[in-house]
Amino acid sequence: MTNRVRRAIEVTAWLALAIPALYQLGLLTSAIGGRIAYPYDLEWMEGGLLHHALRFQQGHGIYNVPSVDFIPYLYTPLYPALLATLGGVFGLTYTLGRVLSVLSLVGIAAVGIISICAPRFRHVSKAAALTGSLLALGLFAAVYPYVEGWYDLVRADTLFLFLITAGLAAAMFWSNEGYGIRGHGRVAAVAAILAFSFFTKQTGIMYVLLGGIVVLIVAWRRLSTYIAVTGIIGLGGVGLMNATTGGWFWVYVRKIHSAHDFNMDRFWKSYGNILWHFRALTILVAITLVLVLFTWLRPPAKGLRRELPRQTRPFLLWTAAFIVSTIVGAIGWGTEFAHFNAYMPAFLHGALAAGAAIPALAACSAILWGARKHSMLVAQGVAGVAALALAITCIHWRWEPARFKPTQADRAAGDLLVKRIAAIQGEVWMPSHPWYLVLAGKQPHVHRMGIKDVTWRQNRIVLNLKESLGSHRFSAILFDNRDLFTEVPEVREFYRPALKLPANERPHLYTGARIEPDSIWVPALPPHPPKGVKVIFDFETTNWTGWTKSGAAWGNGPESESLPGQELVYGTTGQRYANSMHGGDAATGRVTSPSFTLDGSQLSLKLGGGTDATKLRVELWVDGQIYKSGGPPSLGGDVLRELTWELGEEVRGKTGTLVLVDDATAADGHLDVDDVWLWD
Repeated sequence: MTNRVRRAIEVTAWLALAIPALYQLGLLTSAIGGRIAYPYDLEWMEGGLLHHALRFQQGHGIYNVPSVDFIPYLYTPLYPALLATLGGVFGLTYTLGRVLSVLSLVGIAAVGIISICAPRFRHVSKAAALTGSLLALGLFAAVYPYVEGWYDLVRADTLFLFLITAGLAAAMFWSNEGYGIRGHGRVAAVAAILAFSFFTKQTGIMYVLLGGIVVLIVAWRRLSTYIAVTGIIGLGGVGLMNATTGGWFWVYVRKIHSAHDFNMDRFWKSYGNILWHFRALTILVAITLVLVLFTWLRPPAKGLRRELPRQTRPFLLWTAAFIVSTIVGAIGWGTEFAHFNAYMPAFLHGALAAGAAIPALAACSAILWGARKHSMLVAQGVAGVAALALAITCIHWRWEPARFKPTQADRAAGDLLVKRIAAIQGEVWMPSHPWYLVLAGKQPHVHRMGIKDVTWRQNRIVLNLKESLGSHRFSAILFDNRDLFTEVPEVREFYRPALKLPANERPHLYTGARIEPDSIWVPALPPHPPKGVKVIFDFETTNWTGWTKSGAAWGNGPESESLPGQELVYGTTGQRYANSMHGGDAATGRVTSPSFTLDGSQLSLKLGGGTDATKLRVELWVDGQIYKSGGPPSLGGDVLRELTWELGEEVRGKTGTLVLVDDATAADGHLDVDDVWLWD
């Protein structure tokens, strides 16, 4: 067999091992392709970051006193500032923010391949090195579902990954290159890249320290340049921003951030989550470390000094980064409000370490095997087994991109929701999706996360929040199904749920917290019946004075909010309504009203609750017998809808009473009642 044929077989075998990685990269490309142009939130903080960029464009800045108009996320500002700059050219959109993240992802791939396959490492098998780098990228693609699809969002995470990865690779390549000013200039460039990573996310400081260690090992005489540049950019930048924001920059990125609760159980659990997710990856890195150590301890040939083969340098760099990133991930996930995106640096650098282990294993195995027969075959075989383990891991962790892609129904739902918002007169607040307001031609206000950041476990005041709610500044507030109405008491005090959004106006989220637009709340003002309409009962009292009660279901009086086990009640007016959910759905009971004169043509009332109209009903009694009876609409649910009874001539001028009846004991066995009006 000729060398040429042997070489072709070797290359083909190595590239065949990379096919599962290419498959994973195809899955990732498919998922991103189905998301990048989606015109609404994929994750609930995306719109808030666009609001950050808009603030930069409008010249307001982001680090200001916490107010109902804006509170920044607890991050450093590079990503939204870059987004604002690009938005001035291309327009500020979700797609622009995601393109920035995808370009960062492409940059990460390029850095990963170059850092492992560069000619300077003199790999015995270039195909093995390329396969290792592709397997590394395939493993990183395979973790996309585990980190909840975080790579392609309007968020700083992927830009941060690119900066720290490019900075560390540059430290390995550039620290000992060039002479004089050129050499120091390259180290300064390394320092700048890593310093800017801090201004993307605060944990960049860990990689600034790691970059300094790399410079110290590779070219210690240039460490002073590295320290000087990181100090000027890092400390100088912090000082400048703190001075121009009246100290609020440091308040947000350090003081408030560090005040969040830290969960030690999650911190320790993170090591298992990271290190044992891809078991083959962690085992391979550990085995390769041992083999590299044995290679280092092996006595050098006479007259030569002890040193490692240069093929191990990428492996050692990314293993060190893997260790640091695992600690960073554990700290991140241990912090309050965190998601698995905190693990992204650990999985990326662990994957790169595993990919770099393949050519490192080949080099170390060849050295340890020595001059014995078939040295290169043994080396290639050891590396091939390692690559096969990673390839099998890529196959095992295949996933379905479709579950991360928004549907046409989501797009249509977003369009209808924005159209509804645009039709509302006056100011609107949407705490979990502020950019939807911009799409509707309105001004965005503070994001829910901002309020949580500065109020949970702290005593900070959100300027004008209570005043805005108390004065009914907003014509409407659009809440998600888990939102501020459960966290800010003044919301329930001054606003009430008026409309539960229909299913076709609820665009879904596909990453992070799975919440969705749920309800529209309006000011809790007294009802304003039309002219000629008499209010018979508005249920605004705190007790049943004047009514006759039996059973426990109706409690001691009308309620101001939904009761345990009950959904939010929509469609009430004022502050209170009648609710038979006391004691749960199984409780029963009746309340009978005081008598009133039927001097009108119609009697209307609002009903909601269960659908069993034989056991859940309102009865109108006249002359000792039931004249009318009716239950909630067949749609069911705690959405009050109007029921109207025609009053015939035979009862005009007579007195009547209402009986609110709950005889139901099954699930949804409760009744909601409000606004009994008599129409002239």
